[in-house]
Amino acid sequence: MKRNPLVIIACFFNCLLIAQTGSNRYTEFPDSVATHKVLLDGQHKIISWITPQSSAYDRFLRDRWNFILKGIPDCPGPPPRSDYPQYYFYCAYKDQKMIPDTWMNDIGEKIPNWFESARLYYQYTGDRRPMDIMIQFVNYTIDHGTSPFTFAWPYFPYTTTNAGDTLFRGFTNSNRLVLHEVQVDHAGDIGFTYYKLFLFTGNEKYKIASIHVADALAAHARVGSASQSVWPYRVVMSDGRVTAQYGANWLGCYALLDHLISAKLGNVAAYQSALTKARNFILQFPMKTGYWTDGHTDTDINSHSYKSNMSASNMTLYLLDHPDFDPEYKRDIPKLIKWTEENFVLRSARGEPSTQWGANIVGEQDSFLPKMDYQTARYGAECARWFALCGNTAYKEKSYRALNWVTYCSDSNGMAFESPLSKGITSWWSDCYGEGPRMFYHALAAVPEWAPTGECHILYSETILKDVSYQPGKIQYNAMGNFGTEFLKLSFKPSAITVDGIKITFRRDLLQEGYIMKALPNGDYAVTIKRSRAGAVIVE
Repeated sequence: MKRNPLVIIACFFNCLLIAQTGSNRYTEFPDSVATHKVLLDGQHKIISWITPQSSAYDRFLRDRWNFILKGIPDCPGPPPRSDYPQYYFYCAYKDQKMIPDTWMNDIGEKIPNWFESARLYYQYTGDRRPMDIMIQFVNYTIDHGTSPFTFAWPYFPYTTTNAGDTLFRGFTNSNRLVLHEVQVDHAGDIGFTYYKLFLFTGNEKYKIASIHVADALAAHARVGSASQSVWPYRVVMSDGRVTAQYGANWLGCYALLDHLISAKLGNVAAYQSALTKARNFILQFPMKTGYWTDGHTDTDINSHSYKSNMSASNMTLYLLDHPDFDPEYKRDIPKLIKWTEENFVLRSARGEPSTQWGANIVGEQDSFLPKMDYQTARYGAECARWFALCGNTAYKEKSYRALNWVTYCSDSNGMAFESPLSKGITSWWSDCYGEGPRMFYHALAAVPEWAPTGECHILYSETILKDVSYQPGKIQYNAMGNFGTEFLKLSFKPSAITVDGIKITFRRDLLQEGYIMKALPNGDYAVTIKRSRAGAVIVE
């Protein structure tokens, strides 16, 4: 995107940040982590520090994965812990020395978010290395973090453990949670990751693991209410004891059941019953009450009125991919975005701003309001996708400024800094290298002009794609879902697109299978493909 001439502010993001508080006092924020001068455009609003601006988000995504691929320090000993990189057994690192944070290990957030970041990066670049990392990471999780068959919740994934544990058995060191206690929503997210990895690899062990998770979910599904959700938020897997009755982050569980039903795998009738209960609960309660409750993996939240941005954000993103889930999606999506603005933009940790240089910046949950890179990226993704659907350019502007702010949360080598405004906030692996980067692909799909000019990329697809190949004048991949939509940016005008050997039709809309195309500046094209079958897709 072309911008007005740059105005360089003579302050640094790693110097003192000045912000006005709600009481109109000014507070100084020493920031020792972000390392770039803030750049503003002619409107005195933030743009990325990365130039050219047309490649800013592309470089941000590449830098984050290259930082991992170059090699992360191994865990402190003894073996076997020291045989693995730090992100296996620790939640975060402290400052640029990468000292492991010994608070806990958030498996239930790390595995799903890293997988999504890896698969979307693979689709975007054709670089399979992040997927290979994830295959090994998931294998370790299955082998060292699954409940035994004798438990009330059998063959179910552990979502937390203590920092440094090589066997995952729960986060007990803080006295917040107990042995074998898990967050059911995050376990469902892991189960859905298992299924997606089965589609990518064809390895039956991932299919079996995903069915075990679905079986436990189906066995424990109930009719939800204002105080008890379709599944309990937290349980002790060994004896089935419920430690928190209400949560609202159920889209991973829902998607797992939905995909297994479509594939006719497992106990389809039981899955369908649970699926109906889950959808009814979401639409009848959190969608109406605004109590999008979860507390993330390291908290002991037990409430039906607590609010977390993650739950609401997951709902928004799901509706953007699956508007048929909610008959009122055109009303509910902007309502959810406004909910984030009211609860986690306007509300801030003491002394922190709600906006900086035209960017809305976003906090995490009721009890933890510091502005975070990955939550701001979530907001940017939602605004971009909604702009693409509704055409209101105000949402495009909100997305652009928010994502530009997020780019300042990396140094020039891709090391992430999660919360530049707050002292003492460590950088979590799950947030900085999974949950935050994966949001950028939504934004690129919505505004393909934000991807580099003269290059070809699969910008986003919810469907698992494999065998991705980029060649001069040609993109090829295998789509694993019978139905799906892929968003592409091409440096050439396609002459033919085939799906499973059959040529699909250029159309004015995507009410049925086919593709639409829009000419972009510099001879590029944005192409959206809608499929009604799986198989090899060739664009040439």
